Amino acid sequence: MTELDLFSPEPEPEPDAAFLDRLKAFMAPVAHQSDAVIKDPELLRWAHAVYEAFGDRDDTGEGLTVAEIEAACGQAGPGTFESRLAVFKALGLVAAPRDQAYHRRLVFSTTGVAALLLFERLRREGGVQEILLLLDQTTQGIRDGLLGPDDVAAKLATLRRALAINAGELAQLRTRPVMELVAQRRNHRAADRLLFQAKTLVEVVETRFPQLSAAGGQLITQALRYSAAANELVDRLLRQVRAERDFSMLEPEQYRTAALYSDTEALAAVFGRTVFDKPAAAIGPEQILLTLEQHRPREVSQRPPRPVDLPTTDDPVARSHHRREALRRRRAAAVQIHLKGQPEVDLTAEIQAAGWPGAAKLVIDLLAASADPEIPVTVTLSTALLVDGTASVTYLTPLRLCRATKDDDDG
Repeated sequence: MTELDLFSPEPEPEPDAAFLDRLKAFMAPVAHQSDAVIKDPELLRWAHAVYEAFGDRDDTGEGLTVAEIEAACGQAGPGTFESRLAVFKALGLVAAPRDQAYHRRLVFSTTGVAALLLFERLRREGGVQEILLLLDQTTQGIRDGLLGPDDVAAKLATLRRALAINAGELAQLRTRPVMELVAQRRNHRAADRLLFQAKTLVEVVETRFPQLSAAGGQLITQALRYSAAANELVDRLLRQVRAERDFSMLEPEQYRTAALYSDTEALAAVFGRTVFDKPAAAIGPEQILLTLEQHRPREVSQRPPRPVDLPTTDDPVARSHHRREALRRRRAAAVQIHLKGQPEVDLTAEIQAAGWPGAAKLVIDLLAASADPEIPVTVTLSTALLVDGTASVTYLTPLRLCRATKDDDDG
């Protein structure tokens, strides 16, 4: 619409007095008396409290008792629970289940649900939302083939009249005080969207029902009139903001919109006549380095770890002797196991059964035991060669282990 979008996506509700005026006008077609509408908007809280009680606690659809409703509502608004419930009963907002007039429980009217939702939209949108909704429904109905020429003509006439009345209301604001513009801007924040949807509807109408082109043109005329009046309202409000520098007239969302979608020149123009203090003297590189040096945290020094203290009683030569004695005892025990109390034994089969590299280790241990003078055994190797291509040890020499006698030691 303008360089600033003055219509916030989530406007605050109207003041109570303005909302009551709209509520009276809304209920006038079905009101029985001129004072039928509530005079205090706080009374509407009772209807919301009863609605919430049924929506949260009536899980079965069988209704709630009066005591259950009162306990859920508490003191929702001014007046008493009994007086408001009597009004709700009289108007059918709550009633006994169908065909059960003497039932102790009450159910909430689905029409009342729709009314509360509509009242809340009326409080926030001011009624223009209903025109947008009808535009969208009419467009979709034509596309789905649900509306005939007569239906479309009637809806075009309804929309044209609604836009004409809203445009007239905006035209009357040209001479009204600025603060009234601030109060009315939230009720006409969808002018661009409304004009776009009106053009979309007319395009669909001209394609599907060319005979209604004239009615579509009249609708566009009123939509343009309404959009121009809304833009004029925004322009006047912007001029007032610039003249008085009263940015409280703008809403927080408008600042965000300007920052996101305005160019640098438009944003800078706001401060074109603003006087700023002279900037401080520039700081040279030497001063920056000196400051960094003064405030740089000290480096934490770490001592190297102390060497491991080895035990003073450790003797590497003694350790070597212990390892050798342990190996000798292990080999002496192994040969005794092989001999099994016999003076000599043929170990060829055991070597072959040990596999590879077990056979090599066994032969090495036996030869080392035979070479050790402390172990009384001898090893005799045959000159024969046994070959078996399918075995793990494919070839070996027969080996006999003999217990050494005293004569052998002397020789």
